[in-house]
Amino acid sequence: MKALIKDILFGFVIFIVVMIMEFLMTQPFGTQDIRALPQDEYRQYVNLAFLLTAIPAGLVTYLFARWQKPDQKAGWRKAWTWMLVTFVIYVAIGIGNGNLEDILSVLGIYVLLAFMFAGPLVYVLFKSD
Repeated sequence: MKALIKDILFGFVIFIVVMIMEFLMTQPFGTQDIRALPQDEYRQYVNLAFLLTAIPAGLVTYLFARWQKPDQKAGWRKAWTWMLVTFVIYVAIGIGNGNLEDILSVLGIYVLLAFMFAGPLVYVLFKSD
């Protein structure tokens, strides 16, 4: 139980790092008011933001796993926990901003979550003991 709580807390830290990565990855597109865009363009922008952030997010979770050096069981727990913490926070943000449908209707969020899930597993499966 103690390990799970620790993983949940690290999940929040990872989410903050991923949000910083998302901010940095979308900077080249400007700081226009994206909510003023037509629905289709807005969803394309949201999708692009998630897709551009997927690889850095996977790298972040890989590096956190490398830092913590989990065994296989702990690696799976971290993968599920970190991905679910991120998903729940994105759902909460979507509900708060009134754009949950926009977030969940694009492929990018699922690619991002898959890369986050894969980070700890890649470490566990390819680490040299």
